[in-house]
Amino acid sequence: MFSSRFAILLFVALSNGYFPLSTSLPSPQPFSIVRHLRGGSQGGGFSSSLHNANEGKPVVTRDVRQDEMQEDEDEELEAGAGPSSVSSIASVPALGALGGASISVGGVSKLLAETAKHATPTAALQTGFASVVKVFAWTTEPHFSQPWQMRRQRQGTGSGFIISGHRILTNAHNVANQNWVLVQRHGIPKKYPARVLFVGHECDLAIIGVEDGDFWVGTKALEFGDVPELQQSVIVVGFPTGGDNLCVTAGVVSRVDVHEYAHSGFNLLCVQIDAAVIGVAFQGREDAENVGYIIPCSVVNHFLTDIERNQRYTGFVTLGITWAPLENKHLRDFVGIDNCELPRELDRSGIMVCKVDQTRHSPDTLQTGDTLLAIDGVSIADDGTIKFRMMERLAFAHLISQKFVDDVCEITLLRGRKVCKKNVVLKSPKYFVPECVYDVAPRYYIVGCMVFVPLTLNYMLHEFGKRYYEKAPNVLLAAIDERFQSVEGEEVVVLSQILAAEICSGYDGIRNIKLDTFNGKKVLNLKHLYELVESCTDEFLVFGLSHTQTVVLRRKEAIAATKEVLKQHNIAAQRSPDL
Repeated sequence: MFSSRFAILLFVALSNGYFPLSTSLPSPQPFSIVRHLRGGSQGGGFSSSLHNANEGKPVVTRDVRQDEMQEDEDEELEAGAGPSSVSSIASVPALGALGGASISVGGVSKLLAETAKHATPTAALQTGFASVVKVFAWTTEPHFSQPWQMRRQRQGTGSGFIISGHRILTNAHNVANQNWVLVQRHGIPKKYPARVLFVGHECDLAIIGVEDGDFWVGTKALEFGDVPELQQSVIVVGFPTGGDNLCVTAGVVSRVDVHEYAHSGFNLLCVQIDAAVIGVAFQGREDAENVGYIIPCSVVNHFLTDIERNQRYTGFVTLGITWAPLENKHLRDFVGIDNCELPRELDRSGIMVCKVDQTRHSPDTLQTGDTLLAIDGVSIADDGTIKFRMMERLAFAHLISQKFVDDVCEITLLRGRKVCKKNVVLKSPKYFVPECVYDVAPRYYIVGCMVFVPLTLNYMLHEFGKRYYEKAPNVLLAAIDERFQSVEGEEVVVLSQILAAEICSGYDGIRNIKLDTFNGKKVLNLKHLYELVESCTDEFLVFGLSHTQTVVLRRKEAIAATKEVLKQHNIAAQRSPDL
């Protein structure tokens, strides 16, 4: 006898090869709740030996998937950067392994209310099919390298499933930068207009709603359970690339770990699927075939709880540090961890704090050189991990990621060979160079013929491609490695390019260079530059660039030339609306 328990795991099937650990630009790469990841952040490139508190891994500049800049944009579109390049599919724990069909996210089963208690295995699966939907999205991504332009509209598909409150849970990458969204239930030809209600790009999740009441007739809300166990069998159902009908296949859970989410670069708990058993083509890491990842229920529940508590999505939090393991004997002697007096409940282990976000922590709370021993009384091992389940360990960032914005956590430190406890208010990270952002327009400011933009990962990808760490100037790469702002609101302002015009004759070839000062004053951010230039009454505009380079324009002539430059290059506005 089989119950109606039915599980949902979103899965990806690639249309054109293995998908790397990355965020795809231009246009959000449509990952699903199962991710295709590269081997951590080990793809090479600009790196540091430190660790980030969010990632629990060495701080490295991520090898983010970006189509190389091509002369023919149609070729770039076909390279697989939009929702059409992959489809997500849902999955369910196998009947044989659990003694019945089950419903879950992340491979965790939970009984659905009293439905089809005596159904056959096939009928039990079909009970949940009505709650799996296909998502159609039309998206248009901004062009961060030419910030006054938009890229070509793209159309793609993904999968979602119905949860409580007449809501549909899908992936953020499916609806990022969306213009229009339709949803279609399995077995029903009609497509219904949908509206995006909430988006969590860090966790790659989104909630969409349908106003037409006919859409919900005959549907059942799927429920969530716990993080799946190793070797738990799963059945995968959904709408992969290569056909229009629902696809069903199977696999097993092979690992539970903290990994980087390709859509955002944020590290959260995920579950690895043995795709060799699942048998769907084109899945896995770039350096390992047949490996995929799913978003577990704990992450989904955090996303939903955040929305319920705040009526909006506020994001995941970090501790705001980088760190190094405490495995070397000489380093342990230096901090004195083996000779100090520790509380009995703590292990004699920890990690060394290497860099602190000064906009979030005072020197009394956290300092460079502190040894972090525990979080909320949970000991941290010398490699930065904590106990998870029997014989399993996770990066300590998992503890932090379960909390919410403005929550307080207690940290235990070793400072000056003495143990102390501090309370830390947790916040969402604000990095010196922001990770990839979605659903926002690029910012820019044009003075004379010079185009200034803030440095973001979106810009690096659009300007230099996915191998930006090999092609970008060192001064821009070094800014990424700085990690944290030194003061609130600080950002890197880049002279992106100099548009062709007589006023800038002789400055040819200056591009992608960091702006340090304007008329001798340090530039804090792009808005600060705009305010300095607009309020300037000096005869000359003097832009101090990195590498001691300087660009000088006569103020009145630069102002007069700006309108002509905009007209010549068909640019509608001198600046972005936010300035």
